[in-house]
Amino acid sequence: MKQKQIFVVLGAVGLAFVVFWAVVLVLVVKTLRGLPADNVETPVTEATLCDEDASGLCVAYFGTNNLNRMVIHFRLPVEEYPLFYVKAKNRDTVSVYTCEVDVPDLNSVRCTGLRTPLGETVDLEVYTTDGDQLMARGTFLVSAISIPTPVSLPEGTPTEEVATEEPTAEEIPTQEFIEETPTENSSMEETPTPNPEDFPPPESGSPPSP
Repeated sequence: MKQKQIFVVLGAVGLAFVVFWAVVLVLVVKTLRGLPADNVETPVTEATLCDEDASGLCVAYFGTNNLNRMVIHFRLPVEEYPLFYVKAKNRDTVSVYTCEVDVPDLNSVRCTGLRTPLGETVDLEVYTTDGDQLMARGTFLVSAISIPTPVSLPEGTPTEEVATEEPTAEEIPTQEFIEETPTENSSMEETPTPNPEDFPPPESGSPPSP
């Protein structure tokens, strides 16, 4: 009887041990399966030019700033789109573009970096700033670049001074020449041409000429 009790106790302990390790194994498997699920990479989408059919991240247009740096204007599919930066490849040269959201339009992002020559292609890859995860990529032909409008003069520029300077150039004393001309004429008139009638007749006492 004692041996049977011992076997029963050992069997129960062994069964509990097996059940325990089975539960542990199941938890480990679920954990290992859950970790990749949490770190699943977001599918990489194709970045395109913005048009009526664009549903994902798209490029609105290419431009430049005052420092001759290229600015890529993106349109976001949603306002909650993750923050990102861009790697651009042209002529085997890869440059990083920093991006910022336009404050007036939260669906618009502009990324600034090295300028790509007109007529050449550029390969763009969009990465999240948190985790460097690739989100989108696309190849674009830079056929046109929007150039910024030249900066106009400040409102405080004294434009009136320009207007006052123009008459200054016209203040050449042309009237003095006009006044000098009659002055010279008047000086010439002061010495009139002698008239023979104005001379007195010869005295009567002089002998007549033969």
